[in-house]
Amino acid sequence: MTKRNDLDFLTEPKRQSIVSILLILLRLFRVILGQAWPVFLVIIFNPGKSKDSYFAMTIIGIAAVSAILSIISYFKFYYYVKDDELIIEKGIFQKTKLNVPFDRIQTINFKENIIHQFFNVVSLEIDTAGSKGNEFSITALKKDKAIAIREFLIAQKQSASPTPFSDEENELVEVAQQEDLLLYLSPKDLLKIGVSQNHFKTGAIVFAFFMSTMTYIEDIFGWKIENGIDNVAGLGGSAFLAGLLTIVPLYIIISFLVSLIRTVIRYYKLSFYKTASGFKVISGLITRNEQSAHMQKIQLIRWTTNPVKKAFKLFDISLRQAASTAIARKQSIYVPGCYETQLNAVRQAYFPEEQQLSFEEHVIHPLVIYRKVLYIGLVPAVLIYLNYWWDDPNTSAGYWIFLWVVIVLLFSWIYQRNYRYFVSDEGIRISTAIIGKEETLLKWYKIQGVEIQQGIYQRRKDLCNLVFHTAAGVVKIPYIELEKAKKMEDFILYKIESSEEPWM
Repeated sequence: MTKRNDLDFLTEPKRQSIVSILLILLRLFRVILGQAWPVFLVIIFNPGKSKDSYFAMTIIGIAAVSAILSIISYFKFYYYVKDDELIIEKGIFQKTKLNVPFDRIQTINFKENIIHQFFNVVSLEIDTAGSKGNEFSITALKKDKAIAIREFLIAQKQSASPTPFSDEENELVEVAQQEDLLLYLSPKDLLKIGVSQNHFKTGAIVFAFFMSTMTYIEDIFGWKIENGIDNVAGLGGSAFLAGLLTIVPLYIIISFLVSLIRTVIRYYKLSFYKTASGFKVISGLITRNEQSAHMQKIQLIRWTTNPVKKAFKLFDISLRQAASTAIARKQSIYVPGCYETQLNAVRQAYFPEEQQLSFEEHVIHPLVIYRKVLYIGLVPAVLIYLNYWWDDPNTSAGYWIFLWVVIVLLFSWIYQRNYRYFVSDEGIRISTAIIGKEETLLKWYKIQGVEIQQGIYQRRKDLCNLVFHTAAGVVKIPYIELEKAKKMEDFILYKIESSEEPWM
């Protein structure tokens, strides 16, 4: 409960917590270190590189000037409320005044890194409905003040009164939120999630990092990468195989450990709540993120699983919220490691009528298989083979690439066979699966537009892609009959126009 008199920030411009100076400096240091860390390593391990030393001194000089400007910027940053707007003023040489109307505020989230947690402050992040992806943040506020600001802004957004500062309202501003804990990730759950992550994706990140640093290894340690590669390539068959059998398992172990560490850092002590207005997620080891999703703002829900997650009976749930395009992905709430109980609770909250409705099952046209095989399989395979043939027309090398066509054919067949969409009077559920399985649940009144897309081949076959545009992105059904798509389009547009439910 927050008293109106305690909210003195409403009428007088206020600065952030002084901790923001430290946070600004640390952010600057992190940017510099992220861009120039190889150079600093060269200077530490190989100080004879005079050119790098001058470069480092230049960076340090720029950093010193930037640090001074960052400190001055703290004293030039103010926030206050006036005329139904949150106002932020900032800038040293160029003054900037940001006006955030209450009715344009979409979400108000907290973020806490280690420094925030140590000083009991939070970063307040406000997403608006701006078309350019506007997002406003206050770097450091005392936690109780940040909570008071969030409660006040939410109350004013929800209030029907056009004069939130009238005398008769000089009482209390309270946002009563009943929170039910749906999920808390224990260390055992974190281990399951880490084991079931996409280790191929992590391995690609590790490989890219290694390749990006290869050019600096010679300068840092004096190693000759080219000589090492030549030596490995010159090994005998058995020695090369032995080296490969050592490197590949090591690479897999490193990828697995990186996945596990990333999981712990991102989802440590994750708590997933059902609130009176929607959902809330708090998670993170180094940085604690608190995100809220109001039920009206949730456009669609999506849940995924894979063979390992299926063995653990786990699902990953994504709540896609209405947001400007530039930050729509950031505003989506992602909850890993949910069980069927939590999934059903989310589905029930988003689509209460789902269990009572009758859904009609549909499939996509088999011609999608041939198109995928042609564009993803056959064309690339032919181009690669022609590259081999161009070097040596008599060579038999390169035929192995046509195995790729067989692989694409297999996966395309699985994709078409498992693609299902289920239509009801109030919404649609789409299910796709190749190795893992993904399902999307969307209510008709959340759709903002329907589009029928046809390529040259599709027009010849009376097929099309049916695309649903929502405030959280697009949902597409590929390769369905044109006549069926037109009937669905008419029906969906009718449901949108006749619905009295607000889409947001």
